Amino acid sequence: MIIAPGPGNFVRLEVAKTGLMKGKVHVFEFPAYKGEATRNPDRYSIALDAAMILCKDTWLKPDDLTKVMTYAVKDMLDAKRFPQILYRSTDGMLTIRNQSRPVAVTYKESSPGVFEGSSMVDMRLFGLKPPSAAFGAVGTDPWMKLNFRLQVG
Repeated sequence: MIIAPGPGNFVRLEVAKTGLMKGKVHVFEFPAYKGEATRNPDRYSIALDAAMILCKDTWLKPDDLTKVMTYAVKDMLDAKRFPQILYRSTDGMLTIRNQSRPVAVTYKESSPGVFEGSSMVDMRLFGLKPPSAAFGAVGTDPWMKLNFRLQVG
């Protein structure tokens, strides 16, 4: 069975700010992905196109939104060198920037063939340094929350 973008489907990443920006959350979506699943929902894999990440923040000015997007694609994900983010349920491995680490993902079948779930991921496990600015007065929580809703068919 195929996992692909479609109406109501999403793969979303939430990254909380710390310091002076505490309470703000960057919301990123991955509109380009592909995957496969067997009839057993515990066996699936999904590949996200790292270069297609979109920042959906409504609290940023347009110039700042562009800066966040550029930083995410070029610096954090280095999408040119590492074009895909991969997850394999068979071994619970998430791969970011060619570094694979075990990640627990919880999910449920919310309706026939539709799976919703989440995971907490420590970016530091993948060699990613939480960004900061203003001499550390504005920071980023190293824990990212991944949410998804995917229809398998």
